[in-house]
Amino acid sequence: MNSKPSVTRRTLILGVLCGLIAGMLLPRGLVDETARLGSLSLRSLDEANRQLIEHYQAPLDQSALTDAALQGMVSMLDEDSQVLSERAYAQLIASTRGAFAGVGMQVGLRRERFSVQRILPNSPAASADIQVGDVIIKIDGRDVVGWQLSRVIDHLRGTAGTTVDLELSRVVNEDLPQHTKNVSVVLERQQLKAVYFRTRLLENRVVYAGAEQCYDTLDQDIKGALRAQAELETDSPIAGLVLDLRGNPGGTLTCAVRTVDLFIDSGTIVSTQSHRGIESYQASSTTPYLSLPLVILVDGSTASAAEIIAGALQDYGRATVVGSQTFAKGSVQTLLSPLANGSALKITTAHYLTPRGRSFSETGLLPDIEVSSLDENAVIGAALQAITDPGVISAPSSVE
Repeated sequence: MNSKPSVTRRTLILGVLCGLIAGMLLPRGLVDETARLGSLSLRSLDEANRQLIEHYQAPLDQSALTDAALQGMVSMLDEDSQVLSERAYAQLIASTRGAFAGVGMQVGLRRERFSVQRILPNSPAASADIQVGDVIIKIDGRDVVGWQLSRVIDHLRGTAGTTVDLELSRVVNEDLPQHTKNVSVVLERQQLKAVYFRTRLLENRVVYAGAEQCYDTLDQDIKGALRAQAELETDSPIAGLVLDLRGNPGGTLTCAVRTVDLFIDSGTIVSTQSHRGIESYQASSTTPYLSLPLVILVDGSTASAAEIIAGALQDYGRATVVGSQTFAKGSVQTLLSPLANGSALKITTAHYLTPRGRSFSETGLLPDIEVSSLDENAVIGAALQAITDPGVISAPSSVE
């Protein structure tokens, strides 16, 4: 009679121990399963690659197959993620430094067609028969239907002194029925330096600085412009800065952080939120323009890193934002290390948050002073009014 309870207790103890061991091994089991699935996927890709090369009715290029596989994987992510060729990767790195060899056009995808969105001043495109809104049909005789945007940019940029042939479609009658005509141009690529930044002195000793893109040394160019104007205006100090980010499609996070850091001396500049958590970027205490009156101009094409600049300085009450609602591109694209074949992945890894925790991914940023007029004099006039009116620009405030 005593043996039965003893067996029951022993069985119970063994059951508990087995449960504990199983619980301890579960995470490792999940890791092993993930590794097994990853190995299975890689093996399947390798087998498919060998089968295609061996059995397809025509010879296949290994590099083309690899590129197609990479493009296929990235295409299932989102519209902002892309695969860059080795040359496109090198050109992107160069453009983040504010200089590259190209024709001086910003091209975007609109209604599934590659259209000219901006023509950079003092560039080959600026002196050619090219207009904003023109649609690219062919590059060097090749139809661009089905191309990725990165491939279009890759072919527009290149070595200084080389040429590129473009065939464009242009709407010549805005009324219905619309009429279009084709325009052919040959452009010689040239080294483009400082094409993203322009500056001049407005009335009342206010400096105007326009940034076409957010590149890594934008903060240094802003400092240089203010320093140069201050040296010219020796009788009186600079009264303010108008930073024009209209039409600025963004650029590097480094640019945004460094630019905001010119105007605040503490606090969060921007945060990135992903499934891995939240990462914040902080201002430094060495801020050269803590009290300089500041206005930022924005419009519907102000995007990404440019929105970070406007949003952060708006949150701190450090700048008055003038213009219209911004583009609403609040996603973070990270350029990863090059792959073995030289190409690189530029993929969405997180979303931006302003210092107050605002996301501008859906609605963009709203200006403090709305100016919907396309008249340049009206926009600059509103900016100057915001600079000179002490009741418009508030003092820097803390962000809770």
